[in-house]
Amino acid sequence: MNEQSAQNASGGPPRRIVFGEAIRRFMLRPEATSIAAVIILFAVFTALSPQLFPTKLTYISIMAVAAELGIVSIGITLLMIGGHFDLSAGAVLGLTSYVCVVLMRDYGFPPVAASLVAVAIGALLGAVNGYMVVRFRIHSFVVTLGTMLIWRGILIALTGGFPMTVSIPPAFKDAMAGPLLGGFRMSMFWFLLIGLLGTILLNRTKLGNWIQARGQNEQAARNLGVPVDRVTIILFMLASALAAVAGIIQVARFSSVDALRGEGMELQAVAVTVIGGTLLAGGYGSVVGTVLGAITFGMIQVGLVLAGAPGHFFRTLTGVIVVGAVVLNTSVARRMAKSKPLGGFRRSSAEADAAISKAGSDKGGRYQDDDPLTSRAAGKEASS
Repeated sequence: MNEQSAQNASGGPPRRIVFGEAIRRFMLRPEATSIAAVIILFAVFTALSPQLFPTKLTYISIMAVAAELGIVSIGITLLMIGGHFDLSAGAVLGLTSYVCVVLMRDYGFPPVAASLVAVAIGALLGAVNGYMVVRFRIHSFVVTLGTMLIWRGILIALTGGFPMTVSIPPAFKDAMAGPLLGGFRMSMFWFLLIGLLGTILLNRTKLGNWIQARGQNEQAARNLGVPVDRVTIILFMLASALAAVAGIIQVARFSSVDALRGEGMELQAVAVTVIGGTLLAGGYGSVVGTVLGAITFGMIQVGLVLAGAPGHFFRTLTGVIVVGAVVLNTSVARRMAKSKPLGGFRRSSAEADAAISKAGSDKGGRYQDDDPLTSRAAGKEASS
């Protein structure tokens, strides 16, 4: 019995076509680029430092770098998917760290209470950014560039340009940045937890649908009843609140704050977000991709040190990877968007989803389209 006869007998497409369609759909996902970056960089640095890089201590160092930056990047990712930028995240991190230190040192606040106040102030600073964007219709790039300078200037004035130290209770230090299983830091736990919550928010909630709709076409989203201005303010609040969380972790880790705390982190967060597959134009991205992008960033920083490369190579290689990621994401997105589903599959057909899932189950795996827009379309077609 040939392949066409087998297809007619089973009532479905041949397995190779089903697998090909599964691969095509995976390439349409934003995480594809970041997964490729992680694999390639791991192979390169393993070849350059075979005795040092593929070790447990290296993985611990990578996650320590990725965790704090990744928490900030998750907020930036949600904001960029919604079609906006935030250049003030690093300054917010520094200013809220100062608030946390002062409340504990000068006013006797318990660490948890001081942290909650710092996160609330971070959200308030984000609300200021969002309000100015929606009230005056100024591009978020300009607004947050201005607030970045304002918040940084306030921090320098309050600290006098000198570091400020505080005594951190061991229990709080351990809970926020202490050792975890196998030597990894607690910051990795908070990073992965926030990444999970961000993924659920983006893919499984009404707010997540609104975020993607707002980023794809603001006016169309308004016409469909999406509260665009409210969503915008919420996104800025989330981005700044997560920057405050990263600042609190750094306070617990270093027991101090200084005038330059968080400087440059906003640009690194944008780089991580782009490496993770989020488009600069908005409306398309993934929190999972950002998590992998943060790990990629950590691999670059730690791998170059282990390979004995000069310090300036870190920025150079990061810039090369960011530009390469943008080019790759754009070209792949354009080509795959023009590609036709294999074997007569419709792009969002419930039959294709069922065939891919069945084929994956036969092989002991699972192939499905996790894109929420595609899944909803498939559900509509199946019910019609």
